Amino acid sequence: MCASRAMKALAAAAGIAAGSALGAVAVRGAARAAALKPAVPVGPPLDAGEYRAGDDAVARFQTLLRIPTVSRDDPARLDREPFERWVPTLRQLYPRTFSACSLTMIDEFGILMRWPGADSALDPVVIMAHHDVVPTDGQTWEHDPFAADIVDGEIWARGALDTKCIIGAFFEAAEYLITQGYRPPRDVYYFSSNGEEISGSAARDAVAWLRDRGIRPYMVLDEGGAVATDVPLGVDVPIAMVGVSEKGHVDFTVTARADGGHASTPDANDATRLLTRVCERIAAHPGKPEFTRAVDATLTELASRSNPVMRFVFANLWLTRPAVAAIMAGSGETAAMLRTTYALTQLEGSAARNVLPTVARANFNVRVAPFETVADALARARALAAEECAACGVSPDHVSVEVNEEAAHTEPAPISPFERDPAFDYIHRCVAGVYPEAGCAPYVQNSCTDSREFNAICDRVYRFCGFIYSGEARKLIHTANERIGVGIYQRGIEFYVAFLRHLELVDKLGAR
Repeated sequence: MCASRAMKALAAAAGIAAGSALGAVAVRGAARAAALKPAVPVGPPLDAGEYRAGDDAVARFQTLLRIPTVSRDDPARLDREPFERWVPTLRQLYPRTFSACSLTMIDEFGILMRWPGADSALDPVVIMAHHDVVPTDGQTWEHDPFAADIVDGEIWARGALDTKCIIGAFFEAAEYLITQGYRPPRDVYYFSSNGEEISGSAARDAVAWLRDRGIRPYMVLDEGGAVATDVPLGVDVPIAMVGVSEKGHVDFTVTARADGGHASTPDANDATRLLTRVCERIAAHPGKPEFTRAVDATLTELASRSNPVMRFVFANLWLTRPAVAAIMAGSGETAAMLRTTYALTQLEGSAARNVLPTVARANFNVRVAPFETVADALARARALAAEECAACGVSPDHVSVEVNEEAAHTEPAPISPFERDPAFDYIHRCVAGVYPEAGCAPYVQNSCTDSREFNAICDRVYRFCGFIYSGEARKLIHTANERIGVGIYQRGIEFYVAFLRHLELVDKLGAR
């Protein structure tokens, strides 16, 4: 839904709400809207001190980007040489960090480093990223995806956003702080997967390594949200979107069966036609939207920084919730915040142009909302398939919906604490110190990260990349012409410096 249409719809919603509420109800709604204020951190902002990244930091980042660590589902197609070069390059670029930290390799190319703290009895903090990147096969780039050229103030390279920027920033921050004689108050672990993009096992095995040694992190910080610009609902300031959960992920295979035959004599219930009707019914009925505490918190923060209409509508969800749900359902980005989604990604029919197949298949990539399970999503898809079969007058046996067991699938992640929580507030304070112009809001991430594995040993798992990502940048992830601004990268390093240098304040806010 475009901005102007959204504004008109929300204005109408506000008018309906105000018109239907009488007397004290209307006064109450106006008062709630007037009282809606942006969230503020507890305590003063936490900044990077005197640190400012220079051109040398950018040059080191370019070196990392020029290593084509492309992960592949097929091990036979994996180019091992870039992965073999990765750690030696890091060691050369950041010698003090490698001198101060111990290194454990996970699944050959995964990295787990421990930076010993002053009190190793305290639960450690984990910072995560992944150094593998998706292929560029079939994409048309304006500049070589592994040259890391700087053009018009931006670094063009695969992995610049996802997520070698985090890797470079962590090592720059650690190297600087170690040079300054800093020692963290508690252990800091750095983990980077070599196969996040293919749902590899490195994160799971790193968690097993930590669990076997009785290590339970106090807090985990992985990729995910960012300091987002161009956010919805009429907000004109950046918002640090901190993921407190992520949706589950599963692939469903929908199979339709029929007699098949020659294409000159098609039938209304040929396998391909039946399949497309079933798939359309599933895609069009993803389930009712539901507002969770995290979604309410996201909307409240966005609305507090928007115009009066938005503030009225979102400050009074007790009254406007049905209208808001209908409005948000009109946009793919906002609809995904409220429900499980079913994305039809693959279709398979006949091998010949003039043959009706006996079997046709489709794949749904499903992202399961935190208030449901994979079983719930599967049951809904099966029920919808049966409904379509009944409407077509065919036996439900003609269509099956099954979990694709060859693809990775996970349940939704638990929701990490964000209301008056010391760890979440610590992130907020670091955001405020480096990005004073930005707000901060929890949200549920639609995509999947390695951090979900750490929920098994940690209650506070957050998904936040400390860089500014514009709406355009968010669309460049995994696509051609991925790039990050030089200044944006340099400023992002400051976030990780701030995050590491103030860790003693987490203890004061209530850590064990």
